[in-house]
Amino acid sequence: MKPEIFFLPHNENEILYAPLNNFIAVVNEDTKIAVSRKLAGLPLHEAQRGVIEALEKRGVFCEDFKTPQVDKGFSPTRVTLFPTDSCNLRCRYCYASAADGGHKLPIPVAKTAVDFVAANAKEKKRDQFAVGFHGNGEPFAAFDVVQEVCEYVSHVSDREGIKYVISTATNGVMTEEHLDYLLAWISDVNVSSDILPDIQDRHRPKADGSGTFEIVDNTLGRLDKAGVQYGIRVTVTSNSVTRLREMAAFVKEHYPKCNLLHFEPMFEVGRALITKQSTPDPQIFVREYIKAQEELAGSGIRVVYSGERANTLCQCFCSVCSNGFTVTAEGNVTSCYEVCTYQDARAKRYIYGHFDEKSGQFAFDEDILKSLLTLQVKNIPFCKDCFCKWHCGGDCMAKTLGIKSLSGHEGSERCKINRALIYRQILQKIGEDVAGTDPIFV
Repeated sequence: MKPEIFFLPHNENEILYAPLNNFIAVVNEDTKIAVSRKLAGLPLHEAQRGVIEALEKRGVFCEDFKTPQVDKGFSPTRVTLFPTDSCNLRCRYCYASAADGGHKLPIPVAKTAVDFVAANAKEKKRDQFAVGFHGNGEPFAAFDVVQEVCEYVSHVSDREGIKYVISTATNGVMTEEHLDYLLAWISDVNVSSDILPDIQDRHRPKADGSGTFEIVDNTLGRLDKAGVQYGIRVTVTSNSVTRLREMAAFVKEHYPKCNLLHFEPMFEVGRALITKQSTPDPQIFVREYIKAQEELAGSGIRVVYSGERANTLCQCFCSVCSNGFTVTAEGNVTSCYEVCTYQDARAKRYIYGHFDEKSGQFAFDEDILKSLLTLQVKNIPFCKDCFCKWHCGGDCMAKTLGIKSLSGHEGSERCKINRALIYRQILQKIGEDVAGTDPIFV
């Protein structure tokens, strides 16, 4: 594979960027012309040859590099379990339109999944296996499942002589009993919250329509005091996007031990189509997101967005193409958190297995697993000339690709966000002071 080199605007000059060769430099127009001719196989004059020789010594044109790899063998060491598809909230933008789903993850299915990843971890000589709770419902709405799984994970750890880590996503609306259990058993917590009282109560009400801020505030307060590793995940709409800095300031004041504040623009799917919630304008999101980062600079609280990752090289945005092992409340196995029922048109691409009651084991569709393995950015024509490709990995496949062929991948509004924020990170890598500057959309 030939080296991939991109040119990005930078004042009167250009940034020469070769992510796979770990090279960034500001260059002039003459250098850009020389490099372009070199890549096109055109003859060079003496001055251009000197430029190319200097860049060659820096490894810019070296072909002896490895592209980011995915694990081709299916042997996950982490499982994400959906304890239930029921939820105690009626969030106005919920992708799954979660309500009273009526399904609860059978304990034998959960235990088999735990056994499977623990065995894989031991076979691979890993130091731990991981179990997470998530769902198209609220995990703690099936507290009995969470409780039994946690205790079984501990049993398997003792039996196999291997450590474990348990994490959870939660809406934070839970009883004190459930919160006590969470603090005792779960070491990594991600609370979905819109933070500010008026936005939280409006966007994330209970099933009866009442507000949830006070309960979630209590949950976050107890997490903060307990010293548990936790983050807050905010879904940003067109209504809330101008208040990200205010959210950041609120977190700094009220939850100072929060590890990270995670902002994600909503997608117009699920319940958002009924409640008429809309995704924020990409340029407004980027500007307000940067303000939130500046608000928390030096606080120890990281502000993150899933597509802002210039320090990551990958073939896929997530584990959807390799070893993404999620077991839904119905006992299906999916590679994507958001595709969890066969009623979803995307199911035929992302749901690749189920629990077989006769054998007591999971049955996997090898053809679907092979197809998932192709969902790598190197195979996506749309991403071919994008300087972000090795960082975002083609972005979220369930959202940008769905059931289309790879040639049908046309990106999304998130591409504008990704490019702007990654470009800003590149400027920081070359020593630019970007504090207080407006984002550049490239």
